[in-house]
Amino acid sequence: MNSNSTRSQPNSRLVRHLAAAATTAAAMVAGSASAEIIYRQYNLALPANIDGIYVNVETFQTGTAGSGVTGWDLNPYSQTGTTNLNFFSPTGGGLLRYPGSATTTVAGNLAANTPIGALGSYSASVTAVTFGAAAGNWVLNSVNLCGFKFVAADGLTHYGWARIQVGATSGVRTLVDVGYESVANVAIAAGSQGGPPPAYDPCSPSNPIAAIGTNLLGLNQATAADLNLAGSGCGFVAYKANYFKFVAPAAGTYTIDTCASGAATRIAVLDGCTGGSAILACDDNTCAPSSRVTLTAAAQQTYYIVIGGDTAATALPSPINLAVTPPPTAACPDSPAAVFGNNPFDNVISGLTQVVTVGAAGTSTIYGATWFNFTPAVTGAYTFSMCGSIGDTKLALGTICPGSGQTFTTIAYNDDSCACTSGCGTGGTEAYASALNATNSGIPLTQELIAGQQYHLVLGSFSGTSGAVNGTLVIDGPPPPQSCLGDLNGDNVVNGADLGQLLGNWGGSGLGDLNNDGIVTGADLGLMLGAWGACP
Repeated sequence: MNSNSTRSQPNSRLVRHLAAAATTAAAMVAGSASAEIIYRQYNLALPANIDGIYVNVETFQTGTAGSGVTGWDLNPYSQTGTTNLNFFSPTGGGLLRYPGSATTTVAGNLAANTPIGALGSYSASVTAVTFGAAAGNWVLNSVNLCGFKFVAADGLTHYGWARIQVGATSGVRTLVDVGYESVANVAIAAGSQGGPPPAYDPCSPSNPIAAIGTNLLGLNQATAADLNLAGSGCGFVAYKANYFKFVAPAAGTYTIDTCASGAATRIAVLDGCTGGSAILACDDNTCAPSSRVTLTAAAQQTYYIVIGGDTAATALPSPINLAVTPPPTAACPDSPAAVFGNNPFDNVISGLTQVVTVGAAGTSTIYGATWFNFTPAVTGAYTFSMCGSIGDTKLALGTICPGSGQTFTTIAYNDDSCACTSGCGTGGTEAYASALNATNSGIPLTQELIAGQQYHLVLGSFSGTSGAVNGTLVIDGPPPPQSCLGDLNGDNVVNGADLGQLLGNWGGSGLGDLNNDGIVTGADLGLMLGAWGACP
């Protein structure tokens, strides 16, 4: 039903609660949490023309033109030139296909007590019926039963059924009666007119599912049981507790709250929906009178968010506003790749700060945080040096990119290790530059780096007032396999970057020793100049 539709006054509703008839019917709907089934008799002749009858099942308004029935939900009619029975549904609506049929446009003729809910398959827009003797076919000279879904005035999906009497031909038909479930997203048994609702099932697949973002979730406050957490670390009872399944799309820390509802809620997150499930998080009134929890989740893991009232008499709004906020966007996945050898850097334009771990319990803040990614080509011991930098630096290395605002868990960290050239200390050459190796202070880099694994580096300034830093980050260790002679940094081109690395190791061994004679000399320079340009 459209959101601008008006509801009828309570005395205009015909609500039946027929216990004997409904007990069997409701039991057929696994996990149905019916608080109230709204039922009405129509006994209304349906014209066999292109308009038919438009029905608003909430206000009970009917008419022969859609413009005359605000927020109509159901429209049985006949296509031009035929007397066959068709249905048209507004956006969000649809007619239930016969169980087992998922692709036809045919509205099924249902057996009594057939579940009509989220697990069914629905055909929207122009939906026909088929007359015949096969299962799901409509029958002449008989009362036929169909299921449908619609968007109610609360903006949520509800499920209902309609009985239509068909005469000797398909053009003779009468809308007999309609019933629908007043609780959003809860299944109804075809033909059920109400009665005592069944016990609430926390594990029912028909229970609403929570997702990332804002969720408007229908609550069962008629038969839901209390969740007693008084004996746990939570120390409270969540009254009339409803369970909502949540599957974490990615690993990280999620915030889950009912703050926007303004309702007196209590929240818990469990690892299951059955008795004895572990309590992972709980809260009473962090955003009083509502609740908020944080959940450290594993990717694709299923959790159950439980919402209840703070007293047995509390009537929570239905639908309840539940917000699920995902982990912050990661800070470093799109940072540039550092190459083996020399990597110029500066943090002049960075306005970021990054908290990093230092030891078992400590943390340190890097100002003007600038990120690099590094993927070793060869497993082995590596060093990272910012020696000779301009400015007082910090440097940290880790394997897991943190979210924005989250602490970076490091495997190596250093503040002061080697001399900077200027802009730090009183003399400009104090040991205020940073380096990572097996002996550096802070967290030494004693572990080998694994070939093919991506590592994250963050570097920056010592403090928010010490100014910008710049220089060259030098990565050393096992030389990467050369795709072509002279390509020292593995970027598939021999150019000035490789020349700089060769000259930087002049007279040494290892990097730049192209002829493998144990020392970088003019002979290696000649080989590099001969291979100058793009690699083949």
